[in-house]
Parts: sequence; structure tokens; C-alpha cells
Amino acid sequence: MRLKKIVIGTFALMSITSFGYEPVSYTFDDGVYKKEITVKKAPERAVTLAQFMTETLLALGLQDKMIGTALLNEEILPEYKTVYEKIPELEMGEGHSISKESFIATGADFVTGWEQSITEEATGSLEELEERGITPFISRGLAPDATIESVYSDFILLGKIFQVPEKAQEIVNKMKKEVELTYEKTKDMKDRPKVLIYDSGEGEAFVGGSGLPNDLIRLAGGENIYKDLGQDYATVSFEDIVEKNPEIIVVTEYYSGITAEEKIKFLKNHPGLKNIDAIKNNRIYKIGLIDLAPGIRNSKTVGKLYQMFYGNEK
Repeated sequence: MRLKKIVIGTFALMSITSFGYEPVSYTFDDGVYKKEITVKKAPERAVTLAQFMTETLLALGLQDKMIGTALLNEEILPEYKTVYEKIPELEMGEGHSISKESFIATGADFVTGWEQSITEEATGSLEELEERGITPFISRGLAPDATIESVYSDFILLGKIFQVPEKAQEIVNKMKKEVELTYEKTKDMKDRPKVLIYDSGEGEAFVGGSGLPNDLIRLAGGENIYKDLGQDYATVSFEDIVEKNPEIIVVTEYYSGITAEEKIKFLKNHPGLKNIDAIKNNRIYKIGLIDLAPGIRNSKTVGKLYQMFYGNEK
């Protein structure tokens, strides 16, 4: 979605007149494949293969257009729980992916999720999706250079695709106001705490790098020690973490075999980390992975991070 434009040509004008839909074009980009996509009618049968996109569509009031969801990271937001439970949950196979057969059987005309959700094995290639009339969508908020503005642009673009532009703008306006409440306190800060986002890993550490997680930390008044990685998440050595000496560690939490508490215990007991400031001062916090993924939760995430960084001081 690095490029977004509304295409209005002869066919588009006919569509507006005949069907009331203005075709929308954008670039599908999962970091491996790029393809120009033009949506010529509002999707009616959406499948979401990531919780952050499930909540994004629910926030837009599109539950009646959703025919399948998958990959919950944690409990769905309470305000969407009732409508979410009416949408079928797709069965997952190995590697946290659905089978191509089960996906095709849904009759979807729109699919979205993590970058690795839309693959030849799970949903069919981009060419196959095009042949079946299925629109693929990857959030711009997953890009390695994404910011909170990328999330806003996702909502606006989806508002156009699903013909709910007013609702999309309403959401963006609310999110901006929530972010501004915190950013007004942090925008001029010079002495920012050094922050590490730790996801997982014991031999090496899988950590938050550039992209949206980094921007959320910036807005909250912190400095991500791996902001220059060039990827939103990547693997680094524990020796490098020691050298960078984070003052705060934020541990991601999600449905998996290892809880956030177990990760925190591991970090506290790691002999090589005992002298870093975050461990010595017991400044380790947990946050949902879903809070750092692009979507409706991000504006509140900024406030949550601010409380972690400054809650005892301000």
C-alpha cells in the first residue's frame, strides 16, 4: 500500500453510474511480492487471517461482510466480542496457516492478515487469487518504515474499499486525538529511556526493530535501541543487547507455548543480562503483541507505553 490512488476512467465512471462504486487501486506489498490491485466492487465475503485485521474490520462495522477469521493473539476486544463470536473461526493447520482447500471453500472475495498469511500454500498465489476474484490486502502498517500514519492510511483505504469512508475517518480522528494526548507530553523530550522490545528466543533474541513498534515507542517518549534494524522484528545476540544496555524491556505477550511471565523469568535469570539497567532496576513490562500490530489498539498503546516509561515519575 505504498501507493494509493483512486482510479477514475471510462469504466470507473460507468461503475459509479451503474453500481455506485468508485474503483480503488493500491499496491499490494508483502515484502516479497508487489502487485497493483484494483477493487471494482465492495467486498462481501472477507476473511481475516490475523487478529489485528479482524479488529480493524470490526471497528469499521463490517462484521456482516466477514465470513471467517483466524489467528487470535489474545482475547478479542470486549466491545467486539459479541459480533466476533458470530463469525466462523477457521481451523489452523501446521505453521499457523489454513489449508488452501479450506480457504477456497469459504468463497471469500477479500483476504487479509500477516504477510505470511497470504501465500501460495495457504490461500493461493496472487495470480490465483486474481483468477478467483479475491482481493488480497496487506496492512501498510507492517512495512519496515511504517508509522502511526500508515495505520491511519489503512483505515482510510479500507473505508473506500468497503464504502464506509465516514466511519473510517471517524476512527482516524479519534485515534489521532488519543495519540496527541500523550505526544504533547513527549514531543520535546531529549533524555529518553532506552527501550528493548523482546519477543522471544533463548539462544538469540527476537526483538522489535524499525517500523510501527518503533514509532509507537517514539510517540510514547522512549528510544528503541533497535530502531535502525531495517525490519520490524529481527534476531540479535544477547551480547549486543548487553552492549546497548536498555533501561526498559517490554516483553510481548500472545497465545503461544511460552507466557510473558516465563519470558520475563528467563531474562531475569540470564547470567549475561544481570548487569543491564532494565534488569538491575526491575523495569520489565509486558504488552500484547496485538497492541504493537497495526490497528485500532495503537492509539491506546502509546498511552500504555508512556505509563511504563514515566508512570512513576509524572
